[in-house]
Amino acid sequence: MLSFVIPTIEEEAVFDLVNRIKKEFPNSEIIIVDKSSKEYRDRLKKLGVKILVQKNFGVENAIMLGFRKARGDILITIDGDDTHDREFNGIKKAIEMINNNEADVVFGNRFGGIKPGAMPFYIYFGNKVISRIFSFVYHIKLHDSLTGLVVMKREAFDSIRNLEPYRAGLAFFAIEFAKRGYIIKEVPITYYPRRFSQSKLAKSKTVYGFGVVAHIVRMARDYNPLFVFGTIGVILIIIGFLIGLYVLLNFLSTGSFTLIGRALIAFMLVVLGFLSIIAGFILDLLIEIERRLE
Repeated sequence: MLSFVIPTIEEEAVFDLVNRIKKEFPNSEIIIVDKSSKEYRDRLKKLGVKILVQKNFGVENAIMLGFRKARGDILITIDGDDTHDREFNGIKKAIEMINNNEADVVFGNRFGGIKPGAMPFYIYFGNKVISRIFSFVYHIKLHDSLTGLVVMKREAFDSIRNLEPYRAGLAFFAIEFAKRGYIIKEVPITYYPRRFSQSKLAKSKTVYGFGVVAHIVRMARDYNPLFVFGTIGVILIIIGFLIGLYVLLNFLSTGSFTLIGRALIAFMLVVLGFLSIIAGFILDLLIEIERRLE
């Protein structure tokens, strides 16, 4: 059975979306996780679907709440604004990939077909940068880590069902499933402009984006410590060499060694840089050994 989980905050487009899901997937379970007014929920009840009231904040918490209550073997989340995959072609392809064991988790890639006016340039650029960072850190090629459409196996979700989600959008699922070694794939989907009011899931897309990047890098400490400690080490070494070069040029021009303090700082930075890189290698090796044992 399929279980659809749709997070909403006063989303008008969800009524048409639910009716089309019922028509296209007649035996599916539909769960709406709502953080709206009582009047809005009264309207939702007329759809004849399961409604959960979200008491905390964040789309990640809403989706986790819905998935924990879902009964399906394949779990699907899609934004309630009806901007994702209106023909359901991407969802059907993702279901096929999961049933054929080609993937454990499938993300919808909005960059596969963005309609004019659907995504402002700054969001487009930010998504590209965040997805590149994610792909580099976790060694999984993902073009759209902030998509609102994800299809996953029940067993994949069960591996993280007890986790407290952090504020990273659906990149939360990408990070956690990547850490656990699940097969993550993408399918192209069409992305449409919103038909009603602006999204209420995040007040500031820019601040939200920076938060996602922070979580990707922070979680990389546990998944890919060589990336974190290696980056820090390289930066320290470069700064140390630049300071050391300045000290050397000063010595060559004056003929006297007067910048002893700066020379010591340069030496300490280079040493700390190499130690950071070595620490990254050791931690990376220990994590790899732990993964193999698991």
